[in-house]
Amino acid sequence: MPIDITDDRERVDVIQLLELYKSTWWALNRSAPDVRRALENSHPVVSAWDGAHLVGFTRVISDRTYRATIWDVIVRPSHQGRGIGKRLLDFVLEHPDLKSVSSFLLLTKDKHAFYERLGFQSEREMAMILRR
Repeated sequence: MPIDITDDRERVDVIQLLELYKSTWWALNRSAPDVRRALENSHPVVSAWDGAHLVGFTRVISDRTYRATIWDVIVRPSHQGRGIGKRLLDFVLEHPDLKSVSSFLLLTKDKHAFYERLGFQSEREMAMILRR
């Protein structure tokens, strides 16, 4: 069955998304109310589906004019290596609501080679983070 990539946020089931997050080291403790709020404040919300099963996900926070930050790029381990992550990012980068965006920020600790193959460049000296 082909993998369907969509920005239909209504299709994203929070329970399936929480299950997908559990396959990561960086999102293990997310709660359903927090995930719902994050989804409400993100655009686009992009998901990958194998039939009725959520197998990939990412979301964007943006001014839709100059800057955008890509968050939560994730592909179910059983579906990795099939180009789904690339398809999710291509969908975001070509999204009509982000056409005028000139800078996309993405933070990662461990997938640099993957993102570099897609054109991202490391800019560590420019990143500043305030954690509360």
